[in-house]
Amino acid sequence: MEETILTAEQKTEKFSFSQHFVKAFIGVLYYLIVYIPFIMPFSIWGKATARLSHVWESKSIEYNEDNGTYPLHSFYLKYVVNFVFDAFMFLIWPIGLILTIKSRIDNESMEIVDMLMMLFTFYFYVVLIRVSKEVVFFILNNLVSWFLNVIKNIGQLIKNAWLLNIVIKRKD
Repeated sequence: MEETILTAEQKTEKFSFSQHFVKAFIGVLYYLIVYIPFIMPFSIWGKATARLSHVWESKSIEYNEDNGTYPLHSFYLKYVVNFVFDAFMFLIWPIGLILTIKSRIDNESMEIVDMLMMLFTFYFYVVLIRVSKEVVFFILNNLVSWFLNVIKNIGQLIKNAWLLNIVIKRKD
């Protein structure tokens, strides 16, 4: 069985203060202060928005009995995996903004810091929803397909054992 390596330590040359320190410091600042908090969530949200737009243009999520053996299963799989997660990613920001404004109206003593914390929480929900979608992809693509292959191979083993039993009985 082939082993899949998900991650490995990056190979590097020897450390040189003058060559590596400034680049490492700038890289850390960029990824911790700019990329992860601002660029990555917006990129995830933008990709989900583009996928939803494509779904609407192509009408690719619809029930069609001519598409395969299990059309209802295919519809719900496409609906949940390809649409619902993206819809949540797209809607979480407007919903978060509305809920934050509503909380501020309901609770006039709410501090600005609390409002910002609510907004940042909703802002990062996009990343959590994307992680959830990737977990579902992993389960479906790896665990479920592995389990179905195991069942198929067990069935093949039983079939071959039964055929072997017939051959042995005929020789007797």
